[in-house]
Amino acid sequence: MIDPKGLGRLLDELDIRSRHKSGAEQDDYWVCQRRHPRHPFRADCVVRFMCFTPAGSFTVAAMPGRTRNLSRNGLGLLVGRVFTSGDPIEVEVALPGQGTLFLAGRVRFCRYAGRGFHELGVLLKASSPEPVFSQAPALAMRTIDWLVSDS
Repeated sequence: MIDPKGLGRLLDELDIRSRHKSGAEQDDYWVCQRRHPRHPFRADCVVRFMCFTPAGSFTVAAMPGRTRNLSRNGLGLLVGRVFTSGDPIEVEVALPGQGTLFLAGRVRFCRYAGRGFHELGVLLKASSPEPVFSQAPALAMRTIDWLVSDS
């Protein structure tokens, strides 16, 4: 279970660290390198991802997360797990008064954020009111081109 107060404080700290600094104050690790501006977007979410076995089969697992920000083609979020760049990911977000939205894409980066959480940057590839790949993963692996390639 995610501690909302502790996670809120961590998100505030990350926002402060990500502000551009000048000269000697600059910390390259936290400088924003996005092509498009970020917009604050904080919401609880469910993060779904594929777990592959050595035999080549896979399952879809889920865990709670918290969104951080949204840009033209990306999403920032915090989760309690390490991901690898390129991992496919699907994020379910309940939008107040608008229903549920599923955002899917590939992990661009994963870095430790603090307090047991990792920050993910997700390059978005699809959005839908229905699950993008988690409901029928075998079918999705055959029909969604970005799921099977890194492009």
